[in-house]
Amino acid sequence: MADMMRILMLNAVTRRERKDATSFVFDTVNRLGGWIDDVQMYSNLMNTIRLTLTAGAYPALIAALREGDIAVDEPEAGPAPANPAAERMATLQITFMHDEPDMKRDVPAVPG
Repeated sequence: MADMMRILMLNAVTRRERKDATSFVFDTVNRLGGWIDDVQMYSNLMNTIRLTLTAGAYPALIAALREGDIAVDEPEAGPAPANPAAERMATLQITFMHDEPDMKRDVPAVPG
């Protein structure tokens, strides 16, 4: 599989407030010329964000997140992208460190 097609998997942890950290990621991806493809929220414990950036923009993304108090693990070293301008998808899993209880969501009753 070509490098530009391989999904980059990033793992991070932060003590930043969940909504603030998520907005920060969205704004950073947008500033770097990328976009958010999908977000999955797992209570208030973790978010998984699927995003697309140019392959050459990922070092800037990781540096910006680290500067924003979101500690990103170093991604698995691989070959340099053949074309840094090519689009590359990634997932960013952020675990939130806090003392809050799990978030409860009411599930509406469905008639039937």
